[in-house]
Amino acid sequence: MRGPKRAFAPAILTAILTLTAPAAPRAQQAAPVAPNPTGRDMFQLNDLDSYRQFSSLKNFEIVGHSYFRGPWLVPGAPGAGFNTMRICGSIGYLGGYNPTVFGALIVDVSNPARMEPLSFIPGNPGTRNAYLRVDCDRKILALGHSASAENPNKPAGGEPVRSGVTFHDVADPRRPLKVGEWNNAGRLTHGMEMDSRYVYVCGTSEASKPRNEELNVIDYSTPSAPRLAASFHVTGQRVGETFSEMNQKNPNGTNQFVMCHEAIKEGTRLYLAYRDAGLIILDVSDPTKPAVVGDYDYVPPFNGDPAMPACCPGAHTAAPVSPPPGGALPRLLVLTDEHFSCPPGFVRILDISNPRAIQVLSTIHIAGVDDQYDHATGKFVCPRGQQSSHLPYFDPRGHGSLVYQAWYDQGLRAFDISNPFSPKEVGYFVSPDFSVPKQPGRHTREAYVDPKTNLIYVTDGNGGGVTVLRYTGPMPPRPPIPGAR
Repeated sequence: MRGPKRAFAPAILTAILTLTAPAAPRAQQAAPVAPNPTGRDMFQLNDLDSYRQFSSLKNFEIVGHSYFRGPWLVPGAPGAGFNTMRICGSIGYLGGYNPTVFGALIVDVSNPARMEPLSFIPGNPGTRNAYLRVDCDRKILALGHSASAENPNKPAGGEPVRSGVTFHDVADPRRPLKVGEWNNAGRLTHGMEMDSRYVYVCGTSEASKPRNEELNVIDYSTPSAPRLAASFHVTGQRVGETFSEMNQKNPNGTNQFVMCHEAIKEGTRLYLAYRDAGLIILDVSDPTKPAVVGDYDYVPPFNGDPAMPACCPGAHTAAPVSPPPGGALPRLLVLTDEHFSCPPGFVRILDISNPRAIQVLSTIHIAGVDDQYDHATGKFVCPRGQQSSHLPYFDPRGHGSLVYQAWYDQGLRAFDISNPFSPKEVGYFVSPDFSVPKQPGRHTREAYVDPKTNLIYVTDGNGGGVTVLRYTGPMPPRPPIPGAR
């Protein structure tokens, strides 16, 4: 359990450091967007030439694309929406995104221009299944299940929704076999990380307040009998507890939303994006005893997401820059917002060399998204659609200096952060406009780099399927320079 927040005076100092930190130059210009002629259905671009025509690219090449239509689609869905993708060898694993797909699709990616579906694992009735991880050595797939009223497949006879994580033997990707299941109370799970023995997943518990997801550490050394090995939460998340003053209100008076959202493991550290509690770094050298070694809470002085405080406030992903060979621990981290107010969320580059004194080195924005301000009304002016940053992913060839940043309607952006004080945009991919009635604009969710081919797989959440890219731009020749010095 995390202890009380530090005294308020250091919090004020942190706010000053945050607001006065050097900011990165804006991207020189917003990516040009190909026109969408009246009557042309962006979900019917069934050849690569047409798909390229309605995409915008700089330093990327489109290698393949598929809407992945099939019996796994919810009736009426224009194509498959996905969130997370992972690849082992020539086999890809895709976590479906609501409301189009509820389950995991397993595909052959040996020919990225003609990806072939092999099998489908349906989610538990009444759940969505956006998150998965794969132990490639043991051929074990971990699939998350979180309650979703959008799933047309409901539990039988009024039975409760079974949320949690299922474990599948995928040695034969055409015939995946469920071998175990871990269930949690409260019906919610989110985010996931996996090593050779443990799964780290955000989720509710018997002790937590409604929707207050905490970290669960699951031991799957015996996949047929996974068990909870440890948990971690912020004081105030559980029934009978009170949040610290720092974790109660946004500056505008709305309630904060403190919950575990994403987890990334690097060595013996686990990096948690904890929504309005910001970044939390845990020592998991003993995964059964996670211990806080540092945090960075930027709400306040920033508002989490004043327009949608119950949806998507504060921190989304905390992605550490892998240290160079011989480096003990990461020194830098990319921290992304996810919120859809105007102005929307953006990206911070943090120096975490001293986890007890984390500093902001720079921020990343996209021109035209959060830099239009009407001084007469005192309000920002933002484009339509969801404009927030989302999940970052590092190209393993870039020494930790090349990051692919998914940015909802702004597509996928490539940034060179070799100088973390002055990150530079070096490429972009903006897909066709996969708007749907409930979500106008693009829904670029995640990028994943195949470690064997270095191709980039980009998922769309609205039904635009998966796009396969090749990065053709400059490759940073060295790791980022240190921040603190």
